[in-house]
Amino acid sequence: MSSHHIVREKQEPALLILGFDNFDDEQLGQLLEWSPTVLLAQGVYEKIASMGIKIDAIICTEKTEIAPQECSRFIYTKKWQTTLQAAMEFIITQAYPAVNIISNAFAVHDFEAYLPLLDVVVFANNKKHYPIKNGFSKWEVSNTMIFIFGNITGHYGTKKIAEHSYITISDGFFGFSFEQNYLFIAHSL
Repeated sequence: MSSHHIVREKQEPALLILGFDNFDDEQLGQLLEWSPTVLLAQGVYEKIASMGIKIDAIICTEKTEIAPQECSRFIYTKKWQTTLQAAMEFIITQAYPAVNIISNAFAVHDFEAYLPLLDVVVFANNKKHYPIKNGFSKWEVSNTMIFIFGNITGHYGTKKIAEHSYITISDGFFGFSFEQNYLFIAHSL
């Protein structure tokens, strides 16, 4: 039986690469599997281009001497914007429903404003970070480390082992309750 899938433009998450330190090639291959729109920061262009990856847009803070791939476009930041802000503005105005972001760092406040507008997953520091809503529940294997970024009012299926660090106590569902609209959690890749 054949498994052919039709992927419509902008149906898959865009891929934004802000930093690429210590990111696993296999994980990158999985993110590229469905040929997403690839946007990247000017500083990682040479490394990503040398890997033979098709680049759709380069986010630049100033004019550049980069010779882009055919069909690549430049997106310039406004004076008040960071590379992330310019990229997210583009992704939102182009009506992407979601974005996967590869970065060298993660800070909740960098992503909170975008959560009502699209689904965000951030790969940084060898972890996958993503927002959850109150009532979130997920099945996970025993002894999986879960990191939370914010305050919770309750949890099940996990045991607290350090400040903002939990471990699943058995194979099965775990969850967190909290008062804010979103809470970022992460697990190791």
